[in-house]
Amino acid sequence: MTEIWEYAVVQLNSPTDDDVRCWLHQNRLDQTGGGFNFRKSTGNTSALSLHSYGIAIDWDPVHNPHKKPLTKPLPDWWYNIWTKHGWSDGRHFKTPDPMHVQFATGA
Repeated sequence: MTEIWEYAVVQLNSPTDDDVRCWLHQNRLDQTGGGFNFRKSTGNTSALSLHSYGIAIDWDPVHNPHKKPLTKPLPDWWYNIWTKHGWSDGRHFKTPDPMHVQFATGA
């Protein structure tokens, strides 16, 4: 999250904290559908979702639906920051889930 904040600071050129918060909000990068949620996986109902372990977060679900075809309004730099820190995302899922980032691979 710190790196995302720092990216916004660079984009805005010496902003106040309120400027950064506003920019993140305008770009819907502060919108979350949640992290921890004890439930079954939507892709495999015999397994628990990674949200059940607190290692997955859904970002701006209203604008990043879990459906085909892939829609991806979140910027590439945003996904790149998560990937750099060991997270993967749901853009590659059988039914793309661009809102989803997870601290696990192979799931």
